[in-house]
Amino acid sequence: MEVFILDTSAFTEARLRKVFGAESLEDVVREMLSLIREARLTLNSRFYMTPTTWSELRRLLIGQNVNLDLIKELMTWITIKAPDKLSMKIPASVFSEYISDIRRRFYKGLRVAEAAVKKAVKECAGESSENCIGEAVKGLREKYREATRKGLVDSVEDFDTILLAMEMKAIVVTSDAGIRKLSEQLGIIVVDPEDFVYMLRRMIKGLRDSGRNVISGGETRGE
Repeated sequence: MEVFILDTSAFTEARLRKVFGAESLEDVVREMLSLIREARLTLNSRFYMTPTTWSELRRLLIGQNVNLDLIKELMTWITIKAPDKLSMKIPASVFSEYISDIRRRFYKGLRVAEAAVKKAVKECAGESSENCIGEAVKGLREKYREATRKGLVDSVEDFDTILLAMEMKAIVVTSDAGIRKLSEQLGIIVVDPEDFVYMLRRMIKGLRDSGRNVISGGETRGE
């Protein structure tokens, strides 16, 4: 029995539309729900989300006008469970590396901000329009976010997902680089949402094929 901890990206990853041939996020959710339901019934697989991740996903789905009944049904097949934070332990070596990474990112973000200020002073001097400053700020935000947040666990939702996977010795389904990096440092198996779909499909098909072979073999022996 496989146990999976689902991140928000298990449903929102853009590539899933191509995988399912879907035109909208609602179509993706419907297809994913069907796959999860079949995996639970045939493979006895278990699917979990933390309360914080579920709240985040629910808000996103409602904001994208996904059918409310579909959202409720999704919750029927996914177990919502909070990690046991009081008993979980993170290795000191992992925590030390995490702090070092944050410090490196702070310095990198500072350099990005300094470069943006210098560029704005040089290119926007004497301009009365705010367009130049607006573009400079936009560029700063994009580069600063990439320098300080990309590949880093920086939310309660992400951290809860990792803790629950540790607690349950489960597989994390995510396309988030930060979750992947910290999970792998902790020895947690991580599967990309696209690979997750193909994995479940192959497992379900394998079970069906083995069942047909048993039936076919039984008929042959009975002749």
